[in-house]
Amino acid sequence: MTRRLRRTAPAPPSPRRAAASASGGVALETMASCFQGLIPATLFTCSRDGTPNAAFLSHVDYVDPRHVALSFQFFNKSRRNISENPHALVRLIDPDTSQGWTLRLRYVRSETTGPVFDRMALRIEAIASYSGLKGIFKLLAADIYEVVAVERSEDERPRTAAGTGRRPAVDPVFTMQALQDLSNRIHRADSIERLLDSILEGLEESLGFTHSMILVPTGEEGVLVTIASRGYPENGVGAEARVGEGIIGVVAEAKKPIRLSGLLRQMLYAHAVHRQAQEAGLCPSDRRIPLPGLPNPESQLGVPLLVRGELVGVLCIESDTRYRFHEEDRALVELLGSYVAIAIQNMQFQERTDVSAEASPAPPSEDGRTSTVGAVRRRREVAYYTGDECILVDGEYLIRSLPAKIFWKLLRAHTTDRRAEFTNRELRLDKSLNLPEWKDNLETRLLLLRRRLEQKCPDIRLAPRGRGRFALELKCDVALVEKP
Repeated sequence: MTRRLRRTAPAPPSPRRAAASASGGVALETMASCFQGLIPATLFTCSRDGTPNAAFLSHVDYVDPRHVALSFQFFNKSRRNISENPHALVRLIDPDTSQGWTLRLRYVRSETTGPVFDRMALRIEAIASYSGLKGIFKLLAADIYEVVAVERSEDERPRTAAGTGRRPAVDPVFTMQALQDLSNRIHRADSIERLLDSILEGLEESLGFTHSMILVPTGEEGVLVTIASRGYPENGVGAEARVGEGIIGVVAEAKKPIRLSGLLRQMLYAHAVHRQAQEAGLCPSDRRIPLPGLPNPESQLGVPLLVRGELVGVLCIESDTRYRFHEEDRALVELLGSYVAIAIQNMQFQERTDVSAEASPAPPSEDGRTSTVGAVRRRREVAYYTGDECILVDGEYLIRSLPAKIFWKLLRAHTTDRRAEFTNRELRLDKSLNLPEWKDNLETRLLLLRRRLEQKCPDIRLAPRGRGRFALELKCDVALVEKP
């Protein structure tokens, strides 16, 4: 009895293997640094009659092992050529090794919606908003190309590490060990103030990020305020960002992380377009928004802090290193944002719960003055502008909105009733402050007020007196002025 052998077809190659085979053994995912926009790419197209055209690209976006995306913005000639002849060529340079690569492409389709388009549009929008070009300098479409072949450019030889023949190693950023160290710091925090400081300290000591800030919503529509920062000459507490402006505002608006590399070169490009737009009368000259933090950052990472889709805040990290945040870190960045957001929200809820059983408002007490024999006390004028809900101290801006109303209430109680100690609970019960009944973030607002006082007028301070209690301490004489 003979056995009939059944012939089976070989399994189809995986997309990664198929792509590597089509590209001469080079997998696109191994070329991640080429897709960061650190060095401009060059796009070559050809019309039906054979006329060539070359254009510089700010960014080539990796889509999957067999496709890349190019931004369609102003390249009308290239677009016409592609409509006549769907084949193109892109030259890339690896910023780590200086090795040049040639991608032979075939146009597939254009996308005006979807994850690829959204990712590319957010990147362009963040750059444009710095130069006042939001809504003008924008992505029209994400053109998807199939990568037919990948070829090494022999005229651009790689730069290897110390003659070893190996590619220079790129240090990993978001490692599990670093995230675990950051988690341990967060768990040890016992207040919202300590939590925020621990997060930024951990980013520096565990991940090596020396410049970072956390912003939270103010309660005013479309405004975020800096509540903690690290690494800048001035702590920046109280600085505001508008939703939709700059990387912070765009992150808050889209509720998605944004990672920018080679930012300085792209900003120069955006400013050049801005000048042309001004000459054409498309935008006023005063719309330019200065870069926050570092004067010339090369890399920025904006992370939305979300809990069940609700924006708790935005974490912004900056670096003067061009390729500081890697594509491989995307999943861990989102994990970091979710973890930090939950930690902040839980701490806010815990602090509110801990003081919910507070008794009646604190009784009248000493006025909090600290006298020095023979010393001449400074006199400060504190002016409250009711129309703008803004406070100026000696003519200089201090704070506005709800923290300003709280500070004015404390000063008036101190002046009229000689009170120096207060409780969080009495502020919550004060109807004149119009605190939201749910998620008022009072502790965060008090922290902002305390840090602004430390920065602008350290002779007036809010001193903690235990959970849910604080004292107003004055080392100066205060004259209160209320203005419309």
